[in-house]
This record gives sequence, C-alpha cells and structure tokens, in this order.
Amino acid sequence: MQTTEIKSIVSRAGEQRLLTGLQRIENCYSGTNMASRNRSVTVLFSLIASMTIGAFVLMAMDDHRPITGAYSLSSYLRLDPAEDAVKNTITQTAAHWDQVQIYYSRTAGGNADELALLTDLANGIKAQFHFVVANGNGAEDGVIQAGEFWKRQRLCQGRNGVIRVCVISDGRAKSVTDCQLKRTNALAESLIRIFDISPRNIHYPINWQM
Repeated sequence: MQTTEIKSIVSRAGEQRLLTGLQRIENCYSGTNMASRNRSVTVLFSLIASMTIGAFVLMAMDDHRPITGAYSLSSYLRLDPAEDAVKNTITQTAAHWDQVQIYYSRTAGGNADELALLTDLANGIKAQFHFVVANGNGAEDGVIQAGEFWKRQRLCQGRNGVIRVCVISDGRAKSVTDCQLKRTNALAESLIRIFDISPRNIHYPINWQM
C-alpha cells in the first residue's frame, strides 16, 4: 500500500472518531447524567491522544531526507557491500597486510579523488590512504571508495603491512555519521576476514564510537 493511501485511511479514521466523540459529548450535556458526562470526557481525551499518535506515525512515514548525521536504513542498504570495495578494486597482485589504521581526514568533506588535493592545499602534504569512507559531503554518506594506493597495492607513508582507512570528518566524534560508523566497522571486518588480520591489529581514533 502506498504511503499516500495509508495517510488517507489514517486521516479519515481520525476524523470519524473525533466526530463520534463530539456527538457523544453533545448528547450527554443535553441531559443531566453526570456519570455519562465523565465517560464522554474520557472518550474525548482518548481520541485526542490517538490522533496525536497518528500524526506522529504520518510524520515518520513521510519521505523526508534524514538530517545530517542521521542513520537511514534505506540509504545504507543501497550501498555496495564493503567486501566489494576491498576485492573488486585491486589491479595488482595483493600485498601482505596485517594491520588496519583508521583515522580522520580533518576535513569537512571530500572523496577519494579530491582528498589528496584538499590536504595538499591545506598543509602542503598530500593524504596517503587506501580507503575513504565518505560523510555525504563529496560522496554519498557511508560510501567506501578505494584510493590509488589500494588499487596498486602500494604502501602508505612507507608503513609495511598497514592498510590506512580515512574517515571523512573534522576529527570530532559527533561529526562522524552513524552510517560512517557502521560502514567503517563493516570494512574493518571484511579486511580481517580476507587478509586474516588479528582484531587486535585494528587501530581506531581515541574518540571512535564502537
């Protein structure tokens, strides 16, 4: 059933209940039965409460975009599996990897194509990373992008066996979206499984929310 049809049904049902309640109150006040009046008042308050709940249901069903940082299940399910970003982007023979370093980009936005340029302009040092987890500013929230270092199986900063995962964020824990958290953890789990990396060798930022 379409959302608009459900809204229409809920709206008509609410109107009918309210009309019935008002008719009961009108009838009771035309007589002198106090008990009947009390019952009608109770019915009215119940109707108001049910219609309020119905309004919240309709708002929840409305197809609005989530606010920044909010987790959207539908958006999450549209993203490619983390394992695809690991396996399907390698263009060279896979290297030996035994550690994963997850860190913040210290930028408000970016993606795998732009991040090196952004950091070069900011501090003169091009970012070296294997993967980027986007935040919705530069690429879709939670999307995992493989960088050139991963595609060519090259070391970042000359660190042997270390896979660098860059989470687009200014460094504050609250700036990391729920989708980024879930996707980064999914990426780490895929790397652990594919390259037989010990979970003890997965290194997160100090303020990372597990």
